[in-house]
Amino acid sequence: MPPHLLVVSGLPAAGKTTLATALAEQLGWPLVSKDDYKMIVLDNFPAGPVAERSRQAGKISFEIMWQVARVILRAGGNVVLETHFDRVLGVPPILQLAHDYGAALSQIFCEAPLPELERRHAERVAAGTRLGIDLPDIHKTLPPTANREPLELGNVPLLRLDTTKPATIERAVSWVQGLSKLAP
Repeated sequence: MPPHLLVVSGLPAAGKTTLATALAEQLGWPLVSKDDYKMIVLDNFPAGPVAERSRQAGKISFEIMWQVARVILRAGGNVVLETHFDRVLGVPPILQLAHDYGAALSQIFCEAPLPELERRHAERVAAGTRLGIDLPDIHKTLPPTANREPLELGNVPLLRLDTTKPATIERAVSWVQGLSKLAP
């Protein structure tokens, strides 16, 4: 059976990390999340303005994320790949990963109404636990290519989940298991 590359996408505060973490745990698949690597890079980055450090660390952490996913797929493992992808820049590396390793590709797109996303994100910023990642008013400064809609990955299975609704994790696990023909 080919490895499975499951992409979890959506805007900041859409519930991607919560969903991807639960999915990875329940499926027994590694989770590759850009923000995990970004925190490491930021912790070891020279001092400077937060926004510039965040931008530079973001570039580096994407490269690390792609490499970790390559290693897992090369070994024949399934992987959950999660972050806020750019709808232009994020697609070619995902498609290349799937192609290079013959991986089955699918996407879960997390969404919620914009006021809810802004509320969730404001709570994160106020908590101050992820400096350089949770920047104030992020939804007002996102580029036009932000992940407001699912990534255009071709004719691959797609599940859209409104993360304000109940049982999103259960629906996602069931959906992925159905795709992969996995035992519960």
